[in-house]
Amino acid sequence: MGDFVPLYRQVSQRIFRKIQQGVYKYGDKIPSEKELSAHYGVNRMTVRRAIALLAEQGILKSVQGKGVFVVDTFYQVHLPQTGALFDYSFFRDSRLRQEILFLQKVLAGKTFAELFQIGTGASVWMLGRRWMAENMAAALEYTYFPVEWIPDFSEESCKISWEQIFASHGMHPIRLEQTVLGIRIYGEEAQLLQLQEGSGSFLINQQMTGEGHRVLRYSKILAQSQKITYYLKEPVSR
Repeated sequence: MGDFVPLYRQVSQRIFRKIQQGVYKYGDKIPSEKELSAHYGVNRMTVRRAIALLAEQGILKSVQGKGVFVVDTFYQVHLPQTGALFDYSFFRDSRLRQEILFLQKVLAGKTFAELFQIGTGASVWMLGRRWMAENMAAALEYTYFPVEWIPDFSEESCKISWEQIFASHGMHPIRLEQTVLGIRIYGEEAQLLQLQEGSGSFLINQQMTGEGHRVLRYSKILAQSQKITYYLKEPVSR
């Protein structure tokens, strides 16, 4: 009984997940109560309560006569490579250790097919990692790239840098582009980052590109600003 999650909260989590995935972007109008009700197979009152909860958390905003919109709670900024928050050196820091959360193959679908210029039926690797600094969760990383490029990718491969991995397969990273969003995190991701529900967090969208502007990998990184500031300024004792 202790694990029971009310239906409206389940719906709110699924809507919020779509915001995190970029299906509903900041400033976008989300589908109507009727459409969401049909999509999730619940009644409109459940959808209304889910929207109200997200509105209380500052994620959605209802505008009379216009609909419900995703709130840009914090900010969005594009970082040049010289100002990258999570540059090539960050994940090679000896103070960090990685925990593999999952490594699996999934179908590319329309979004990744367009990003990587592959077929929608092709497979992409989906890698989830948590980065720890001693006992402190520093960041969550979700990375995607085509299976055909690195068919033999494994957990053992995660011990070397992305530059080395791609270079060993004849692909040479040239540029790292990053966009930073400020969001609030909930559920499993909040637990993994050892944060309270609704805590503010960075969402860093990363694209590593190679020759011909080809995207080699896409990564989504979640990191709480105060932890990263502490981590970058204060050495972690060994």
